[in-house]
Amino acid sequence: MVITWPNADGTITISQREATEHVMPTVIANPTDIATLVAGNTILSANSTTIAFSYPLPKTAQNAVPMIWSYSTNKPSSSAVDAKLVQHDKMGTATMDLTQSVGALSTGKGATTTVIGTSTQTIIPLPTGASSDGNSSDDVPLPDPEKTIRTHGILMTVGFLVCLPIGIFIARFSRTIPFLKDKWFTAHWFVQFIVSSPIILAGWVTAYNYVRVDHFQDNHRRVGLVLLVLYLCQMALGVIIHFFKPKRKPLPPLEPWNAHEPKTSTALQPMSHPEHTSSSVRQTYPPTLPGPSTTALVNESGPTPMAKGPTARDTILPAIKGRPIQNYAHALLGLCLIALALYNVHEGYGYEWFFAFGSTVDEVPFLRHMRAWWTAMVIIIPLVYVSGLSLLPSQWRQETNARRNLPPPQDFRSA
Repeated sequence: MVITWPNADGTITISQREATEHVMPTVIANPTDIATLVAGNTILSANSTTIAFSYPLPKTAQNAVPMIWSYSTNKPSSSAVDAKLVQHDKMGTATMDLTQSVGALSTGKGATTTVIGTSTQTIIPLPTGASSDGNSSDDVPLPDPEKTIRTHGILMTVGFLVCLPIGIFIARFSRTIPFLKDKWFTAHWFVQFIVSSPIILAGWVTAYNYVRVDHFQDNHRRVGLVLLVLYLCQMALGVIIHFFKPKRKPLPPLEPWNAHEPKTSTALQPMSHPEHTSSSVRQTYPPTLPGPSTTALVNESGPTPMAKGPTARDTILPAIKGRPIQNYAHALLGLCLIALALYNVHEGYGYEWFFAFGSTVDEVPFLRHMRAWWTAMVIIIPLVYVSGLSLLPSQWRQETNARRNLPPPQDFRSA
């Protein structure tokens, strides 16, 4: 393939490359056929660019040659022949009819041509008013393609890394708060579905319509599809959990705390011999009153043990064992969604943007803001969620007590 682009320093790069699949094409070190710039027909203007080059005809006689073409509105950030390419905006196929004569072509400005390595660079003065800066700046507005992808990035980040975590935190923190424990589910599903789904779907469709072809050719796009499928599965699983709940079995009430303590009996046991009674004890009794008895009631089994409260086996374990497996799957899938979203947002601003537009994070203010926001979310989301896990014992005790308060089965009441 022959790839050309104009540079800010007034040169044009012609880079001959090859690729076997949807990957970055690599430079051909010693191409058999060399493309040569046709300086007389190369035109650079403020509104359009025309780069003409010649290429040897096939060695075998042919009447037509099939071709593929593509172009991008964003050029690579370097003039080097092996510069990282920006993904094309448009592409298509064409057939060159070799039986027809070439018509008159537009004539460009004269130029001096020099060969550098495997590329041909032609020095052509830029038109008046053209930019000589190859990098984006804060004062230059983004072109429409970049604005579209910026909108996609904002929507997906807000949907997956703001709305969904808020819904998770609502479920994690509010169910143990007395005045919210009966309302947490309404707030949870409202945020996760009513608020999040329009944002996520709008962001996904924006990117899908922008790409148009080869939608899932790299990791970022494939993971984006996986995220959408997992999100829809998560919503469906939430509906199943809520509307198809297995009937909870009531638990028997807890017995008195000391019901199983060993029975004790008392007996008269001799105390120490009077001679061994301390003088301080004897002095407390006047001579006219009898001294302390030489016998006393002593518990044969020793001191009465202190009463113990319900253990974790009584209050927590029933809630853990009684929860359906789909509830655990729902929680685990939610955490996987957030982790995968963190990965894909990083892929989007750190790799996909550069692959599509050739600009690094440091060159685009929006990407720098996205990086700062992503870094904050990587720290905040896990910390908040882990802190909410401290409420699990309280939640489990609450669920166990609710099952103990359920009415007994019908056959038990009629017995």
